[in-house]
Amino acid sequence: MKESNKLGYCIHYSMCAAGGFIAAYAILNHADFLASAQTANLINVVLCITGRNLPELCLRLIAVVIYMAGMSIPVIIPKYTHINMKTLCIIVEMLMVVVLYFFTEKINTIIALYPVFFMTAIQWNSFPGAGGFVSSSVFSTNNLRQFTTSYVEYLCDKDREHLKKTKFFGGVLLSYHAGVVFSYFIYKGFAMKGVIFCLVPLLIGMVFLVMGHGMFIGVKREVATAGKS
Repeated sequence: MKESNKLGYCIHYSMCAAGGFIAAYAILNHADFLASAQTANLINVVLCITGRNLPELCLRLIAVVIYMAGMSIPVIIPKYTHINMKTLCIIVEMLMVVVLYFFTEKINTIIALYPVFFMTAIQWNSFPGAGGFVSSSVFSTNNLRQFTTSYVEYLCDKDREHLKKTKFFGGVLLSYHAGVVFSYFIYKGFAMKGVIFCLVPLLIGMVFLVMGHGMFIGVKREVATAGKS
């Protein structure tokens, strides 16, 4: 494996750890709400319409718009600037973590998760995978599917490429859930204020990013390369 690929894996694994941390933060502090995805929120939007709960419906629709805005930014920025979207993503996430640090338990649960919706949506599109593998760094279901199917394929045909894929997605799952474990123990000691420790995997990701790509390399070249993989 080339050094650039190794660093690409390290960057992605670091962001998976950050994704696991913030997902566990949302679940532990805000009524078991997985804020890294919109499935549950969209279901609740429909339920609010059915039950005619207008105040909650408005709050949840705002959450959807925030998530869509977060997904849009990594599409728009590369088209009009040469800003490294991965660098920008980590900086934005650090700012969102600081915002979350100042939230209290009195704040409405949905509003309290707005920064999480935004940062995970940006991260999902800014770090779509590594080494030619498409992998979410903010939730696990498809990563588990890829790990399982690639390993079964390897058992069937002994193709080393399938084993390589298995190892990558195994690393993704381990990194993500290491972030979950870290978040749990931080929660036990610091409750909501512990979110500030999410800066640790984000800073590690930034260090690897600088080592691998530099701070301000044009993101258009990175996107073009990813599109060919």
